[in-house]
Amino acid sequence: MAQIMLRISYDGTDYHGFQSQAHGVTIQSTLESAMSTLLGPGRLVGASRTDSGVHAEDQIVAWDGPCPLPLARLGDVLNRRLPVSIRVMAVGLVPDGWDPRRAASAKFYRYQIWRGPVPGSFARMVHRVDYPLSWCLLQQTAAWFEGVHDFRSFRSSGSSARTTTRNVYTSRWEMAQAGSLWIYRVGANGFLYHMVRLMVGAMLEAAKKGRTDRIRAALENPGAFTQITTIAPAGGLVLERIEWQGRDCFVPEGTYEL
Repeated sequence: MAQIMLRISYDGTDYHGFQSQAHGVTIQSTLESAMSTLLGPGRLVGASRTDSGVHAEDQIVAWDGPCPLPLARLGDVLNRRLPVSIRVMAVGLVPDGWDPRRAASAKFYRYQIWRGPVPGSFARMVHRVDYPLSWCLLQQTAAWFEGVHDFRSFRSSGSSARTTTRNVYTSRWEMAQAGSLWIYRVGANGFLYHMVRLMVGAMLEAAKKGRTDRIRAALENPGAFTQITTIAPAGGLVLERIEWQGRDCFVPEGTYEL
C-alpha cells in the first residue's frame, strides 16, 4: 500500500491558511476538492499548517485515497484544475500511513521586507517598511535566537504545542535587490503558533526604537516575561523548504518533477 506525495507551492494571500476550516477557503480544502473530484474520496495531510496569508515555495502533502490516473500525468492534470495561486511541482509515492508533519525534522522560512519604491505584483509577498531601521540591531537580535531556547513568549494564544522549547539552527538577515529587499531567514526543528512573525515583529520594533531589552528578557527569563505582542503581517512570510532526517528535499523513488 502507498500514498501519493505532492510537493506544492502557493501564494497564500487569498486563503485562510493551509488547514481546512469550517469557514473560509484554504489551501488544503482547495487542493483536496480538486483531487477528490478527479480521483475519488480521499484525505490530505500537510507538513506545515501555514497561517492565513502565508505563502509556501516547497510544501509537502500526502494524499490518502485512490489514484486511477497514471502518476506521471497527475501533476499536470491537477495544475489545469487548480487556481494559478496553487501549483503542484512534483508527485511521488510514500509508504501507507506516512505523515509529512511527523516525518519533518526541520522547517525553514524567510520573511521579506521591502524598503524601496512600490514593488508591483511582488507586493503580495513582502511587508513594506519605509521607516528608519537599524540594520546592526536586526543582525544582533537575530543572532540571539539561534540555539535551544524556551520560546513561550513568542507564541500566540491558541497554540496546542506540548513544549515551547525549540532549537533554532539559523537566524540571520540578508539584503538583496540593491538593498531594497531585506530578508530574514530562520530554520528550526519546529515553530510555535505565530512564532516567526512574533520574532520578526520584535526585531523590527527593536531596530526602530533602538531597544533590545524586551527580546533579551523574553529569551533569558521567559517564565516571568510578558508575552511579545508585536506581530509582523502574514504577507511577508514564506515557507521555503522542509528537511527530512537531514535531507534538504524529500524526493521518494518514482517522483515525477513538473
